[in-house]
Amino acid sequence: MTLNSNDRLKDILKGISGKRVLVIGDLMVDHYVESVAKKLSREAPIPVSDVIAENSFPGGAGNLAVNIVSLGGRVSIIGMIGNDYEGQQFKSMMKNHGIDTSGIITTSRPTSLKTRYFLDNRQHFRIDREVRDDVDKNITNELVNVIQSSQDKIDCVAIADYDKGTVTPRLINNTVNFAKSQNVPIIGQPKVKHYIDFIGFTCIKSNLTEASKATGISIMNESSLRNIGIHLMTKLECKSLILTAGAKGLTIFEGRNMIQIPALTPSKEFRRAIGIRDSMMAILTLSISSGATILETLILSNIAAAVSNAYVKTLVLSTKEFDEYLHGDRDLEQKITQVPLHR
Repeated sequence: MTLNSNDRLKDILKGISGKRVLVIGDLMVDHYVESVAKKLSREAPIPVSDVIAENSFPGGAGNLAVNIVSLGGRVSIIGMIGNDYEGQQFKSMMKNHGIDTSGIITTSRPTSLKTRYFLDNRQHFRIDREVRDDVDKNITNELVNVIQSSQDKIDCVAIADYDKGTVTPRLINNTVNFAKSQNVPIIGQPKVKHYIDFIGFTCIKSNLTEASKATGISIMNESSLRNIGIHLMTKLECKSLILTAGAKGLTIFEGRNMIQIPALTPSKEFRRAIGIRDSMMAILTLSISSGATILETLILSNIAAAVSNAYVKTLVLSTKEFDEYLHGDRDLEQKITQVPLHR
């Protein structure tokens, strides 16, 4: 089995422009504090540092939304923020990207905030301020009402869960029913807590570790990987299941086949980018919206992982990075294995 031609992939990238996606999930703010060491402290064996820069970016489902817009799509976002500075900051960042924020509700819970501290260009620690419990049923009902009252024509629905409490079984079930009523594909990116509740999706994407935790099946060999896929495909009743494994590449379960795609060679020095799962999810969602096959969408997702940069910020990709990767004589032929599944 070989990859499709670069020309076909370029056509898909052109076709995703203007696709309308309804994004639902946990909304966060990613805050970065950069500093340089000045001296050693006399109070403890630690450096005393000067702050040289502070920046904030949309995180969680907000980063997914920004990636979709950066790739040429249009987004309406549904989720919750707190009645705090970070909540207003998040909403403002969404509006600056041209994202419809009318589906964002304000609650008494604090907006999820992740602050990463960098010293001399290296991240030293991260502090999270958030509530991770599921929201109460009144908030879920409010979110469901927002979803069901959505009047905008859409091409796809995407749920991005980060186990921060927004995505509950009731929200998932109602969103699936809404997508079916609109006759559009629905893509899910579960975490762990409600993984098994993502039932009836067109496509599910997660990393292999999350799938292992959700199923209780340890990854020992290819046989256990196959067992996870069969278990999840049966339980979740999805058309396709994508499991990512970093430098080991991607595994796709679709129909009665398991397809494995090795990771592509990174275009830059490897360093795990923050928000890479959202960038991969964005191109996946838009590609499916434009009618690409699941294999074609995964090739593009694989490229997204390869072109991930190492800048100190939450990752946002544009079609420019894909065009550069596909330019010239870059060979995308690789060993893709397909194994039949026996259930």
